[in-house]
Amino acid sequence: MIVAAWILVPALAAALAATAWRWSRTLGEVARGLERLAEGRRSRRVLGRHRGPLGRLVEVFNASSVEVQERLTRFEEDRQQLRVVLGAMAEAVVAVDARRRLLFANASADALFGLDASSVGRLAPELIRSPPVQKAVETTLRLSHPDAYQGELALPGRESPLRSPPRVLAVRGTPLPGNPPSGAVLVFHDVTDLRRLERMRQDFVANASHELKTPLASIKAYAETLLDWALDDEAVNRRFLERIDEQVDRLNALILDMLSLARLESNQEFFEHGPLRLIPVVEKCVEAHRDRAAAGGLALVFAPGSLDDEVLILADEEAIRQIFDNLIDNAIKYTPEDGEVRVACSMTPSAVVVEVSDTGVGIPREDLSRIFERFYRVDKARSRELGGTGLGLAIVKHLVSSLRGQITVASRPGAGTRFTVQLPRALVPAVKEG
Repeated sequence: MIVAAWILVPALAAALAATAWRWSRTLGEVARGLERLAEGRRSRRVLGRHRGPLGRLVEVFNASSVEVQERLTRFEEDRQQLRVVLGAMAEAVVAVDARRRLLFANASADALFGLDASSVGRLAPELIRSPPVQKAVETTLRLSHPDAYQGELALPGRESPLRSPPRVLAVRGTPLPGNPPSGAVLVFHDVTDLRRLERMRQDFVANASHELKTPLASIKAYAETLLDWALDDEAVNRRFLERIDEQVDRLNALILDMLSLARLESNQEFFEHGPLRLIPVVEKCVEAHRDRAAAGGLALVFAPGSLDDEVLILADEEAIRQIFDNLIDNAIKYTPEDGEVRVACSMTPSAVVVEVSDTGVGIPREDLSRIFERFYRVDKARSRELGGTGLGLAIVKHLVSSLRGQITVASRPGAGTRFTVQLPRALVPAVKEG
């Protein structure tokens, strides 16, 4: 018995030691697998058969590690997709935590607020020094989760805040889950152009209404006077009817100009641009105004320079006529007697240049930047007296742009005005008669 005990004890000890070593190795593999999962790496399957609690632990680990890894993979894919979606958004997206530290900013937010990768983790008030933005953040953080903050704010221009107009941003803020919220997500949408277009629409409606109202009021007054007593008075009835006819013509010109401008602004192609001899068309425009200039005591000069009739541009003849009819008409209107209107042509390697200059009243410097706006008039009373619609230069600007050209203006009060039109030359041999 004693001999058997001496033999059994070492064998049992050796078995226990081997078992402990296997358990230790298995537990070590499980621990390393958990560490790999924590690091986001794929875990290895634990091999070997074990009974009891350790066997159950290995089974659960092997099954769970696969599921956890699949979830981590899906989570990473979703995270990358979300970053791509947020990065592709035109709106600026900013997320902050409850301590006002930046959690995330997409590419649009980086461009809008001047952020970069090093900005994450820093205080938002230090990165975005804008009281309206901070107010939006604070207001959002005070909301409950189902609520959202909406508003508009003005953000000064980053390059030149004093000279450039502020940008108008529509902002929507949503608190992150938690009570109080664990943070906030704010989405900024630049609506500067939208608000500018809304103001232009409002101004256009107001100006168009006023322009239509003026001749209508005159027509109504003359018509009422005729109906009351002047219809049978041969000394005034014809004169009143002539005034009504003038106002009808004015209304018709205004409506035609408004329709033309609307079609140009909507990019409706109603001109057929092709190779066109420019000089004959410009010369025809000049000759069409010669009698009117002579009646006003003005000298109308056409100077084609060294250009010949074969110089080509890509344009429609009617578009060219509208451009230079408007410019020459304006020059004649605002040039006093004994003045001069000059149409001069020259050429560069890539463009034909036509200058329409006058010795008229000129344009104040503060008005030069606005003369191509619809219904803008430097001298409103005189413009209406001369019968202008206020749309001519706006139409000219759009027509020149549609021809891929440029128009500039230089003027000084009392010293006249010069409009310079540059139109690209055509390099095709075919010719469309002007």
